[in-house]
Amino acid sequence: MTVYAARMPALLAGGGRLAMGLFFAATTALVVVETLPYYTFADDLPFFLEKWDVYRTVLWRAAFYVHVSGGLLCLLSALPQFSMTLLRRAPRVHRALGWTYVVSTLVLTAPAGLYMAIFAKGGMPGRVGFIVLGVALLYTTWRGLERVLARDFRGHVAWMIRSYAMASSALTFRVFYVLLTVVRVDAAYVIAIWLSFVANLLVAEWIVLRRTRGVTR
Repeated sequence: MTVYAARMPALLAGGGRLAMGLFFAATTALVVVETLPYYTFADDLPFFLEKWDVYRTVLWRAAFYVHVSGGLLCLLSALPQFSMTLLRRAPRVHRALGWTYVVSTLVLTAPAGLYMAIFAKGGMPGRVGFIVLGVALLYTTWRGLERVLARDFRGHVAWMIRSYAMASSALTFRVFYVLLTVVRVDAAYVIAIWLSFVANLLVAEWIVLRRTRGVTR
């Protein structure tokens, strides 16, 4: 009983990591499935009809497909990066996926998302929310890249955790939006925007703090 009790914190931590991994894997899969119809390039999809005034412009359509394609690369390349087994056994794969994540984020997803934020629904609060998220995603990803180039691997991991927290707000946004809509909260869309990346950032900082305390003990 004493041995089992001593192992409980590690078991709970392992269970938490597994649950979090399964959550992000499942929601990433849902986003992939949700996104695939856009590659039929049909004009009558609900989101396009909702955005018809700007959809007709070439620049907005280009930004949309750059943002969506970059987002898929970003989310899919990020998932394996938190595997220590991959890092130990296949460091080249880890680096290749890392560069895929960084380039897709800095060159595709975030810049195109910032342009699209100008036309986001939810009024000014919605637009500002997406702009803040886009800037945070750019900054955290750049810091993660800058730290690994400086061979500060501990700092690199911390900033990439924050970066993924921003990127994965696309996943938690959908969860919060559905929940808030079900309980009929006013301004569910805008609240879900802000709640998604603020909650993700708080969780990321908690993870970084736990890692830092673990290293210093």
